[in-house]
Amino acid sequence: MRNGSVIALRSFIISIGVTAASTFVGVYGVILGANAADMGWLQSLANSLSNGGQLLWGRISDKLGRRVPFILLASAVLAVLWFAMSTVQTPLELIAVYALISLMGAMITVNWFSLIADVTDSSNRGHFLAAINNVGSIGTLVSVGAMVFLLHGSSRGELEIPFIAASASYVVSAVLVSRLHEKEHRTKITSGLRKTLSEVRQHRIFYRYFVAMNVQGYFWSMAWPLFPITIVSIMHFDLSSVAVLTVATLMATIAGQYAFGKVVDRVDRAPLIFYNRMLLAAIPLMYAVFNTFSLFLVMEVYSGVLGAIQSVVMNSYLMDIVPPESRAEYISIINGFNGAVYFLGALSGGYLLELLLSSFSLRTGLLIAYMVIMGGRFVSSFMFRGLEEPERRERGHLSLMNILFRTKYPGLPSGSTVKPR
Repeated sequence: MRNGSVIALRSFIISIGVTAASTFVGVYGVILGANAADMGWLQSLANSLSNGGQLLWGRISDKLGRRVPFILLASAVLAVLWFAMSTVQTPLELIAVYALISLMGAMITVNWFSLIADVTDSSNRGHFLAAINNVGSIGTLVSVGAMVFLLHGSSRGELEIPFIAASASYVVSAVLVSRLHEKEHRTKITSGLRKTLSEVRQHRIFYRYFVAMNVQGYFWSMAWPLFPITIVSIMHFDLSSVAVLTVATLMATIAGQYAFGKVVDRVDRAPLIFYNRMLLAAIPLMYAVFNTFSLFLVMEVYSGVLGAIQSVVMNSYLMDIVPPESRAEYISIINGFNGAVYFLGALSGGYLLELLLSSFSLRTGLLIAYMVIMGGRFVSSFMFRGLEEPERRERGHLSLMNILFRTKYPGLPSGSTVKPR
């Protein structure tokens, strides 16, 4: 089997198994009885290890000059961990297992897409990655769509289905990856991390964007522990409803990415980034005041469209403002710092709600917390105002680094990232 076919098949299988499972992790925590602080720890550890882990594993694998052994090792460990997810009994066990899943997932993320870069021809890599992204999207819709019919209530036992499927998908993926032929030559990081960090401020446009992303990232991540609490404890949606909401988000995102992908090279992206970040600030408000399933469907479509703009436009912009010769290092830096900020933000959100619950009901506490988060997101969005278009603009922005740097879906019910690894 050719390398391209193996890569496509592996992406499809992982999308089917892992995507559905990750969609229900936040909801699973609430079903197990996690409080607001527990949900803060669940989201903060998962996101910080997922983002920051890329910085760690990327540098290790670059120094050793191999990809496949890391992917095989992580796949084996993840198969065990996802199976363990189906057996956890307490929120603490869930937090520990999902933190390890996020750390090992980061090992696969950075090595998998680096391997793709190694084994594909640069002349058609953009087209190939676009095709792989589409294959993954199809797998995502198939898996989450199936959960609409397979899951009916809100019991812990039903979630064994997606978690065991995720475990099996990593077993199959390991077999497929073992058939890939890895090349000898790889691009290696050439400078030390400390030196690169000292040079970041010299790239004025990147540095301004970097600071804005991290400041808003704090308020961005504060809401993640609250989303699944609202879905389960306030709205009382069952697992099938969560799957429907997720499908609505994904379909709107795919359609939006297709539409905006056609025009992104012909528009001034800086104002679009600013208005998009401002509009995304409304999502916590919607979670606070919407009270029917139909309204939540509308919100997920709204979130999906804005998430598509975020993905296409912001990734396109980021690719143009990083130094071409140091893209891997700069993306690893922004991922690493985002991971640290997400850790603090998600933890703050969980403990903020826990503090409010000592004086208010759950519904009122969530309302106040969402108002604080919305205010922080809205005010910090003005840091994106006045961003400059770089003089250098490139076409064909679906690159390796574009896929490595993927922000969270803005309003996903579980508060999780749908990003197969």
